[in-house]
Parts: sequence; structure tokens; C-alpha cells
Amino acid sequence: MRQEYWPIHGKRAVNSVLRSCIRCFRCNPSPIDQPTGQLPSTRVSPSRPFSVTGIDYCGPFYTKPPHRRAAAPKVYIAVFVCFATKAMHLELVGDLSTAGFLSAFRCFSGHHGIPSDVHTDNAKNFAGAKHELNELYQIFNDEISKRQIGNEFSEQAINWHFIPPRAPNFGGLWEAAVHSVKSALKREIGTHQLTHENLSTLLVQIAAALNSRPLVPLSDDPSDLNVLTPGHFLIGAPMKALPDRNLLSTLKNRLIHYQQREQMFQQYWQRWSNEYLSELQATSKGIQPTPIRIGNIVVLREDNMPPLCWPLARITDVHPGSDGVIRVVTVKTANGIYKRPVCRVCPLPDDKIATQINLSSPQKE
Repeated sequence: MRQEYWPIHGKRAVNSVLRSCIRCFRCNPSPIDQPTGQLPSTRVSPSRPFSVTGIDYCGPFYTKPPHRRAAAPKVYIAVFVCFATKAMHLELVGDLSTAGFLSAFRCFSGHHGIPSDVHTDNAKNFAGAKHELNELYQIFNDEISKRQIGNEFSEQAINWHFIPPRAPNFGGLWEAAVHSVKSALKREIGTHQLTHENLSTLLVQIAAALNSRPLVPLSDDPSDLNVLTPGHFLIGAPMKALPDRNLLSTLKNRLIHYQQREQMFQQYWQRWSNEYLSELQATSKGIQPTPIRIGNIVVLREDNMPPLCWPLARITDVHPGSDGVIRVVTVKTANGIYKRPVCRVCPLPDDKIATQINLSSPQKE
């Protein structure tokens, strides 16, 4: 074309045509990019440790069989994370069953008290995962199991919250905790197989090490060795700290008073408010909210499928957050109605095809 003509702003004209081409867009769809949301109030409000807890599973791991010819038993690890202090509690679970989950939860509540709110992944997050996670999907997707867990939580006045389906980024707190636990286990045991008792002991030690990690960057002062850790909110000191000296032979009038110990805990919460909260929220600049309207036609991103096979969907409802930014939408496809995060939908450049697409909705997910 340029051998005969010199088009003015030719590249800009070609790009504008490509951006409005439906076939070109479906070959390389671009999802919606919304600004980072605000942290929930439970993450930035002082509360009792594990009052608001996130739960996730990791595994499977294989323990040492009872004899040589026996198969290695599979076990899983239930990870409990405190929203306010990032403290962790690890429980070894023998199988992926409702009874195993409730037993692990009872052990956790016996150590740290009954939480007021529990946040977990949605069952739909495990639908396209491996076979082991499909077992976990069966637990949270089965109506009988959900009814048993819901009854257990309701009897103890616990609010059970789910994140949106196919949105693991909404549970980044416990996803990071699972990554830390897996990294520690790989460094400690490698390919070795431990007995059930030794693995339980190792999990306690790993939890103590993770609860001794600093919540804020260390001070530049070489003489300042004190740093805020999750263990300060559990026992008043890092979990890996040396034990205090024996005070049995010390006179009572020289012992630290209970009110001074309470003042020390208040100082920990003050440091948590002044140092930890300022490092917690890192807002992204330069990203403006993308307008999303009901009725827009979008391409729904699916795992393990090429982009040209991703189904078309219509936005039927929006779910804005506390800041007014829409990060979760309800879409209707030819197979049903689903709730998805905006990072899973790619709006088409031309809304005129909305009148040419007929989408039915057998059931709602």
C-alpha cells in the first residue's frame, strides 16, 4: 500500500480498525483492569488474634507407611490465618472430608478460641484443579457437607464468608500463607517421608517460625533488635525467642505487675497501628476505574481453553465494593448464570452485536 500511497496516520487508522474487529479481539482479549481495592475493615482494626480467620488447605503430603509393602498415607494441612496480626495455625488433617475439616476446626478453636468470622475459598475455585483438590471441591460443593459445616458454625455464632468463584486473588492472605508453609516444608523434609507424629511436630515448629517473622521492615539502627511479630500478639514475644529467666527466687515486690504487662500489650498494638498499617496498604496510582454497564457483551475467560473457545456472555448484574468500584459481576452465558471477578471478563469493543446474540440461562451457579 505504501508503494503507491503515503497514508497520513496510517498506523493509527489500522490500529483503530483492529481494536474494533471482533475476531481480532477474541484472538487476543484484554481483561478489565480495575484499581486496587481498599483493605477490609477486619484487616486494619485491632481485635483478638484469630477473631477473624481465613482457612485454606494445602497438600497432599505423604507420610511414612506402617510397613514396607503398605502404600504411603496421604495427609493434608489446614492453614488458619489471622486477619489482623497475620498469625498462623497449622493442623494436620488425615483426609478431605467434612468430619476431618470440623475436627481440625475444633482443634484450632480449642487453641485460640472461637472466631467471630471465617473466610474460605469458594467451592468453584477447585472445580478445574487437580484430582486432589477436586476432593476438596466435593466437600464445599456438597449440600449435605455445607449444611453440616454451616450448622456447626451457626451453633457457635460464627459468620461464614465465601470469596467470589474463580477469584483466588480475593483470598491473597491465605494463599500467601500456603506458599510460605509449602516453601518451609520443601526446605525441611524434601523428598523424605516422616511419620504422622514427626510431621505434626514439624508443623508446630514451622508455625512458630512463621509467627516469628517480622511484620514491618527492620530498623536501620544496629542497636535496635526489637521487631514486631505475630508472636507478640499471641504470647507477648516472638515464638522463637529465648525463654525468660526463672523468677521463682525473686521477691514479689520486684516482679512486673499485671498492669505493666497490659501496658506492654497496648504498646504492641500501638506499634501495629503506627508501623504495620502504614506498610500494609500499597495503592496503585494511574489506574482509573473502568465503567461497566449492565447488558455489555463480554468474553468469559476459562482455564485450559484457547481464547477462541472462550464463551460469550452478557453482564446481567454488577456488585460494586465499598469504594464504588465494580470488581465482581454476574454474567449470563448459554449454559447458565455465573458470578465472576472482572479480571475474568473481557468486554468486546463493539456493543452492537448485543442484539445479535441470544443467551439462555438454565441455572444460576
